[in-house]
Amino acid sequence: MPDLLPVGRVHGHRGRGGELTVRVPAGEASRWSGVREVWLRHEDRPAERFDVESDRAYGDRWVLKLAGLDDSTAAAVWRGASVGVEKDRAPDLGEFEHWHADLVGLEVFRKEESIGTVRDVQSTGGADLLIVEAKAGGELLIPMHREIVVEVNQKANRLTIDPPEGLLELNRGTD
Repeated sequence: MPDLLPVGRVHGHRGRGGELTVRVPAGEASRWSGVREVWLRHEDRPAERFDVESDRAYGDRWVLKLAGLDDSTAAAVWRGASVGVEKDRAPDLGEFEHWHADLVGLEVFRKEESIGTVRDVQSTGGADLLIVEAKAGGELLIPMHREIVVEVNQKANRLTIDPPEGLLELNRGTD
C-alpha cells in the first residue's frame, strides 16, 4: 500500500456516466486537477486504485471520471469513501503551505514549552485553524498564520508558535 495523502471524501455522483464528486476540505479542488490516479477506500475495505480519465473543479468540489466506474450504480457504491493520492504524485505546495495530514500529530511548542499536539486542522474562509489537544486539558484553536506559526519542522515532529498575548486563553475550548 503506498503512502497516501488524503484529499477528501466522495460526496456523491453526477449523471449517468459515473462521475464522482469529491469534497475537498481545504476548498481548493482545482489544485488537484491533473492528478492521473487516485485511491478510494471505505473504512471496512482495502483501498482500490483508479486511473482518472477526466476531472474538473468547482470551488471545493472535485469531479472525477474514473476508469471502470461507467454508470451511476457503480459510482454510488463509493459514496462516503475517502479519496487519497500517493504523496509523491501530489501537486507541489507553495511557500508556507502544508498538507493537513502532515500537521496532525505534531507537537506544539511556545518557545521551549510543549503545550500540546495537533489533533486536527480545520479549513476556514481565512487562515486554517489548528485544533490542538492541550496538555493542560481541553483544546486550543490556533490560526495557521505566519505571524503565529513561526516554524513547522516535520522531521523533528515539532510546530513552534509565537501567539499574541491572550490568544491561547481566548481560544481555549473544551472537549
